[in-house]
Amino acid sequence: MSSRNELIQVVSSIRFGGPERYALDISRHFSVSGWKVTAFTRDAKAVDSVFRDYRIRLRHAPLGGAFDIPSALSLSRMMRLMPQSRGVVHVHHIRDAFMALLARKIAKRKDVRIILTVHSIRKGRDNRLSRRIFRNLDAIIFVSQTVASRFLSTWSEGLSPIPPDRIHILHNSLYLPDFSGPVPPPEKGPVIAMYHGTIAPGKGLEYLIDALPRLKPLRLRLRIAGNGDPDYVDSLRRRAQARNVMEMIDWRKHPINSISLINEVHIGVLPTVNEEPFGLSNTEYMAAGRPQICTARGAQQEYLTDGREAFIVLPGDTTSIADALIRLTSDPQLRLRMGREAHKSFARSLDWQRFSSQLAEIYLPTPIND
Repeated sequence: MSSRNELIQVVSSIRFGGPERYALDISRHFSVSGWKVTAFTRDAKAVDSVFRDYRIRLRHAPLGGAFDIPSALSLSRMMRLMPQSRGVVHVHHIRDAFMALLARKIAKRKDVRIILTVHSIRKGRDNRLSRRIFRNLDAIIFVSQTVASRFLSTWSEGLSPIPPDRIHILHNSLYLPDFSGPVPPPEKGPVIAMYHGTIAPGKGLEYLIDALPRLKPLRLRLRIAGNGDPDYVDSLRRRAQARNVMEMIDWRKHPINSISLINEVHIGVLPTVNEEPFGLSNTEYMAAGRPQICTARGAQQEYLTDGREAFIVLPGDTTSIADALIRLTSDPQLRLRMGREAHKSFARSLDWQRFSSQLAEIYLPTPIND
């Protein structure tokens, strides 16, 4: 057996999104910190290729749900080889939590800690199986107070099956080992506002496009950087053509590392109408020292203040999106001031050192004396 701390990230999605980025960042950090790290995946190219790029070791299983016995057996074999009281399994779906608990029982390794992060805004399930899962997990991490409040609202005060000392609210952060701080926005050319992330219904892109006609007299370009269903992307392009603003928009693919893309723009725009459990894209603009326009559909107001780091607009309100864009486009000093405040807030409350040190304490709360 290895004497190193060991982490297994169970990543059961076949697509790479926010939770997968979270698992990847954690894997990279703890790997560099000397832990043995393995990503336990479904052999999905979209996920495996990214973990492989960062030299995270991969192991595969069907990961077909709570009662997936082959996956539990495979994970149990990995658990048996974990060092005593130094092993952690981190899961990101309740169905994977049950599978991991079953694997621990098969392996007879009560010392292996199983941690669940809840990434979505929904009420906790209150059935016999779910209560059993919640009681047996070593910790549950909620990515925001918004997520925790919704999840725990299932139960009256004092009736939650989750022991209070196992509940943790830990805002996400960004693992940016090569990031040395914000760079100044471009001085030449038009002002560039950017949306980056998944291109999908509910992200408010229709309203952003509808706001552009009022911006035509200004020297502004909009960049939309992301991936999505081709039919939906085509519908947005048709919408832009119908409003005669297609020439104002640049369309880009969304890279894994968004900071380099953000460095090329002046303003972030994230007008989601769906509830966001945290808002990783919001924090990327903060880290890069850029002001943003966003809604408060979810956790954004836990770390953004209207008028300081961002202009917070009403969901689906084209007029307020346009007003905020006009204000930021027309006032470079306001952009710089809000950008500085955004980076200061990120460094104060959302930096990786804070996140990783708190996560390490959740993983292995009892110091190991070698």
